[in-house]
Order: sequence, then structure tokens, then C-alpha cells
Amino acid sequence: MNDLFWLILVLFFVAAALRSELFFYLLYVVVGLQLLARFWLRRGARQLSWRRSLPPAAFPGEPTTVEIELRNTGLLPVPWLTLTESIPPALRNPSTVREVLSLGANERRVLSYVVAGQRRGYYRIGPLTLATGDVLGLDERTLARPENDALTIYPATLPLAELGLPAALPYGTLATNQRLFSDPARPVGVRPYQAADGVRRIDWKTTAHAGSPQVRRYQPAIALETLIALAFSRGEYGGRFAYDTMERALVAAASLAAHLAARRQPVGLCTSGRDPAIGAAALNVPVGHGRAHLMTIMGTLGRLEMAAEGDLPATLGAAAAHLGWGSTVIVITGQRGPELLAKLLPLQRRGLSLALILAEPTPADLGLPREYGITTYGLWRDGRPSAW
Repeated sequence: MNDLFWLILVLFFVAAALRSELFFYLLYVVVGLQLLARFWLRRGARQLSWRRSLPPAAFPGEPTTVEIELRNTGLLPVPWLTLTESIPPALRNPSTVREVLSLGANERRVLSYVVAGQRRGYYRIGPLTLATGDVLGLDERTLARPENDALTIYPATLPLAELGLPAALPYGTLATNQRLFSDPARPVGVRPYQAADGVRRIDWKTTAHAGSPQVRRYQPAIALETLIALAFSRGEYGGRFAYDTMERALVAAASLAAHLAARRQPVGLCTSGRDPAIGAAALNVPVGHGRAHLMTIMGTLGRLEMAAEGDLPATLGAAAAHLGWGSTVIVITGQRGPELLAKLLPLQRRGLSLALILAEPTPADLGLPREYGITTYGLWRDGRPSAW
């Protein structure tokens, strides 16, 4: 643009000095082209819109398609457009998408690329930058928006045996001789019909075969809620490999949640970690059941970041306030010793069943909680089986 300015200035002085119609004509043409280019560019930039669309979360290694929609809503074409999209290196290599294209009047274009994350986390995609200019190359304009879209990669889940935990955990629905209610998923036979039985419980096939009304019998059960409490602050884990230990603890929490959800057991989550999506401590996930609820837990664990400081027992006290008698609290932490035990015993006195999973424990660390009737397991990075 500076070169064009000096060209206009030179043409003006030459035309004025020589009083030449040719140079005045050239001056008018150059000034007109400049004004037209500016008008075209300004109108084109105003009538250009774009948006990015992608799923909010994905599993590790799952290919995820990101689409960018570009739309020219005006009557003037956009002669050229350069699109630059920044992507976290953990999702794609190379970490930048760059495209050059043109848009006609009222034209819509959709560009797409694929990302895949191998490690769980909360990844911000963007910003997206557009550069455009006039057809003569006289002026350029860069368009950018500060908005970023986020993609959460869920944590991996492992069989409990690979984590060194027993496959038969004392959590969830437990058989009992006290008939609080019957579980329709656990049939144990039939019996003669009684006046207190509902019509829905009648087994019509068995009734027709026996010649008298028969009702289905189910195994009595107590539906116990399970709350998983995950310590995820630097002060709650020690040693040289604290980061690896914390990640394994998180995988253990995700695997336990998936295990309980697969058994159709209600499960919740509380943690002392930080959620970057809200820029604060992670919110508690109340106890619930179903696949959608499990995905909420997985999303929280996928986004979780290490907090500088945290107090899991304090967080757990508020999260467990609404748990019923006999519910289970699974505490996964790197803390140990009498101080931790003193903060957990009040929950046991309230009638809650405690299970403690300690990261990299010593035999003494495992023995002390067991003296107070707390089921305790060890979680090692090498996946060795815990002594239970």
C-alpha cells in the first residue's frame, strides 16, 4: 500500500507539472482501483462467517473429525482466503492446518481434518485465523476470533486384575437375607401365589404348567451406592514418580467406575483435582447410574489436572453427606498414616463402608487401616497384585 501511495503521489506531481491528460487519466485509474479494492475487501470481510464443529469428547485413539464451515453471505466473491488452524501437538502432527481457497457469491464450503489423542486430557483447538485480500493484491486483512473449542479425551480403563485389584470387590449391590427389596435381574425360581403378591409377578407359563398361580422369586438385595474419591493434588502424592503414580490412580478410578456401571450399580465421583474447563476445583459428580452418567464421570476424569494443593478428606466430607447408610466410599490416594485414618474414621462411624486404595504403599501402610476394619488395597505402577 505504501508503494501505491508513492505511485499516486508521483503521478500527481508529474500530471500537474506537465499538464498531461494521460498522466491525469492514469492517476484517476490508480486511485479508482485503490478505492475499489478497499471497498471490495471491507464488504467481503464483513460478509464472511465461519464456525467450527466437533464432538465434545472422544476415547483414546479414536479418530475425531473436526469440521470448519466457511460461508460468504455477500454478492461479491472472496478472491482468496488463507485459513490457519492451531491444534495441540498431542492431537495431530503437524500441529497446524493451513488451507488456501476462494469463495464465490453466497457460497458455502466445509473443510475437515481428523485428530486423535492417545493420552487423556483437555485440549483446546484453535484459534482459527483467516487472511484475505483483494484480487489485485493491494490490501490484506486478517480475521481472527479468540474463541477456542475444546476436546476431552477420556481416560483409559483397564481390567481390575491389571491394576492389581481383586475382581470380586465388596462394592455395589450385596446379597442379604433381609428382604429390603427384590432384584428383578436376579431370579431364583417360583413359588405359589399369595394375596399380597402383585399380578405383575405372576409367571404365566409356570402357572399354566402347574395348574395353580405361581409367582417369580427374586434374590433379595441391598442396592448400595458407591462414591469414588480420588486424590489428585501434588501434596497428596510423594516420590520421584508422582505424576505416573497419579495417572495410574486416575486410571484406577475410571476402571472402577466402568466396572460398577457395567454391573448397573450407582456410582459417583469426588476429587481434589482441578478442572480446566471451569478454571477451578473439579465439581463433584453425584451418585447415579446409566451410561450417560458414566460418561459424565469419564469426562471429569479426562479433563482433570493436578492441583497445587488439595484436601481430599474435606472434599469427601461434603460429597458423602447425602449417602445412605451402608453405602461404600472408595478412597484412592497417595496419602497414608494416622492423619489420613483420623479423617476417614468419622465416615465409618456414620455407617459408611470404607475401601482404601493406597498408591505405592508399604506393608505398614496397608496394615494400619485394616486394624480398624477398613478394606485396604495397594496400587503399584507395575501392577503387582495386592495382598488382600
